[in-house]
Amino acid sequence: MNCMQVARVLQTCLDGEADEATVRRVADHVEDCRRCGLETAVYREIKNSLARRQAPDETTMGRLRAFGNTLLTAGSAEECNGAAGLDGA
Repeated sequence: MNCMQVARVLQTCLDGEADEATVRRVADHVEDCRRCGLETAVYREIKNSLARRQAPDETTMGRLRAFGNTLLTAGSAEECNGAAGLDGA
């Protein structure tokens, strides 16, 4: 495998979703390629960090949803105002 091929399947391998032959080929390449090895180490660390985090509580999720809704509402209003400005109205 080359670096481009590894880049295409690396996340799948790290997530345990690749077949054994692909995992073996990626592992062989990563062992020999410093750049891909470093990239793999970074992805593993990110994955491990995320696994250690707790799920956000319902209050936090509610605030995030409300914030997202305000963005959607504000975006729709801006689109309408922008469209009106384009046609000279």
